[in-house]
Amino acid sequence: MNVTKQQTRSAPTLLLVAITAALCCLPQSIRAVWQLTWSDEFDGSAIDTTKWTFENGNNNGWGNSEREYYTSRTNNAFVSGGLLHIVARQESFGGFPYTSARMKTQGLYSHKYGRFEWRAKLPQGVGFWPALWMMGTNIASVNWPACGEIDVLEAQGSWTNQVQGTLHYSDSSNNHLQQTRLYTLPARGDSTTNFHTYAVEWTTNSIKWLVDSNVIQTWTTWSSSTGPYPAPYDRPFFLLMNLAIGGQYLGYPTDSAINAGTVFPGEMQVDYIRVYDDVPVSGPPNPPTSLNSSQGGGTVYLSWDGTGSGALGYKIKRATVPGGPYSQVGTASGNTFADSTVSPCSTYYYVVSGTNSFGESTNSTETSSIVSAFSLAVNSGGTATNQFLTDAYVSGGTQASPVTTTIDTTAVTAPAPQSVYQTERFGNFTYTFSGLNSAATYKVRLHFAETYWTATGQRRFNVLINGTQVLNNFDIITTAGAANKATVQEFTASAPAGQITIQYVTVTDNAKASGIEIQQSLAPTPTAGNNGPVYETGTLSLSASAVPNATYSWSGPNGFSSTAQNPTVANVGTNATGPYLVSATVAGCPSPPASTTVSVLPRPAISLSLSNNMLNLSWPAGVLQAASTPAGPWIDISSGAFSTNINPVLAQQFFRVRVP
Repeated sequence: MNVTKQQTRSAPTLLLVAITAALCCLPQSIRAVWQLTWSDEFDGSAIDTTKWTFENGNNNGWGNSEREYYTSRTNNAFVSGGLLHIVARQESFGGFPYTSARMKTQGLYSHKYGRFEWRAKLPQGVGFWPALWMMGTNIASVNWPACGEIDVLEAQGSWTNQVQGTLHYSDSSNNHLQQTRLYTLPARGDSTTNFHTYAVEWTTNSIKWLVDSNVIQTWTTWSSSTGPYPAPYDRPFFLLMNLAIGGQYLGYPTDSAINAGTVFPGEMQVDYIRVYDDVPVSGPPNPPTSLNSSQGGGTVYLSWDGTGSGALGYKIKRATVPGGPYSQVGTASGNTFADSTVSPCSTYYYVVSGTNSFGESTNSTETSSIVSAFSLAVNSGGTATNQFLTDAYVSGGTQASPVTTTIDTTAVTAPAPQSVYQTERFGNFTYTFSGLNSAATYKVRLHFAETYWTATGQRRFNVLINGTQVLNNFDIITTAGAANKATVQEFTASAPAGQITIQYVTVTDNAKASGIEIQQSLAPTPTAGNNGPVYETGTLSLSASAVPNATYSWSGPNGFSSTAQNPTVANVGTNATGPYLVSATVAGCPSPPASTTVSVLPRPAISLSLSNNMLNLSWPAGVLQAASTPAGPWIDISSGAFSTNINPVLAQQFFRVRVP
């Protein structure tokens, strides 16, 4: 290989692979805390030049016969929409037929050991060679390959679902050696054109290569001309990113072959780069974050984020009122839990704490879940997961191949599992859910995430529920704010004739659905009231607002109960004072109770006094009445005042107070 003295990447040889230790496709193990120490999220409006510098030119093909001319122009590298775009173009520039960009942190940032993670999507085309990689900071003094190189990601543009990770180093005589691993994405139909995470976890005696948090390869032995093991991987490395055109790694395609098999411009998009230190756990964990809940099939499904918490296990706790007290309902070693010990038509409040050998964390932030009397969910275009059934109840449309792109669900309350957003049914299609209760009201939750298109306006469609349009020219990216980001649209619907229909109609490209949930809503809480304050021996009237198709249940002091909407109680005593609760039940599911507080007052007493031959009467409330006999007739003699003077002209006269 012809290697120039400048910083040079060598194409790994696919036929000669030295593998010393391999762990393929195993989930990442629980370990010490990964503490974020450096990152670029590309959330600004321009490339951060305090973190990145550009390499320009062709530099004799960078030792690999590459055909591009690197520039620092915004034509070739820019930040937009929370992403870094590295763009390869077919244009004559600097004596070469293509332009692109190559960025590095050399002189600005370097790091030794830890987790180095990129989230990126790659272009496809015969001429593309995207790469995310690292090189030793001593390259200027020892040159390549003695400085060492770690290729976190590279791929041939002609590959649709394969990526490669490689170590480059030297033997004691400074000859180039390498260890490499080729990996095929496991999900049917997945592609490197979708976002995936690519990472290495680098310690004093091992380097793990990971794709989407799966450990693909572990390297533990290597050599160096610069010193004893673990050189050269015993010093800081800086970061690089580039999109090359042509060259040795691609098999030296000619310019005509590149032009015939490549669509220009093409770009590699990078969502973020994050570098973590591996910090040993020395105390109880931090509480989990991002606790979410969803429900269906008589089960509440919980998920949370324990990344960096130091937890080795979790305790799941539940209460029936906000804020507790909580009772533990289970434990978990991962970040999910299914609680099947719940009752329908009930509301539960959950928290989760983390545990390790040092103790237990405080509780997470609380989340709540209302368990419906009935729920039905389908994974559109996909298979069963949690409460979501395998796609069913549908006519028309086409199931798409699932993707493995990580979907951002941070803006969604009660999100579906990742696998729901990673599948879809597209085209024109209709779901018909039958066997529902025509007296009930249902919440319809429509789940979406755009995993195919990357810009607004590329997909638009309408959605109708029971023939009524509820989404018009719906654009998932516009609503969610980005591609690969979930959004849930919620609607209230009845079930005429016991069924709900949901129709998806294409406007631009194809309508799509990721998942659908049908949940029987709790009956609305009625408004409760009473005619108080009332006086003992009077009549208490309770009232509840009308709820369609509802039956009512009242409870109150002294064992009071009633199933009337507006019950009355005659001849009440003062012991009827207190709170009264009423709930409305529709289709077997009661509402949360409403409360009204009744006050029953003692019967008012009339005070009498005689002054200057005038009779003075006073009373605390009500209307004063007078009669010549106890049988009446009774006549109101005072209203709006609670005292009066009367000239007693009759031989006898009777007084009383009329109260409500």
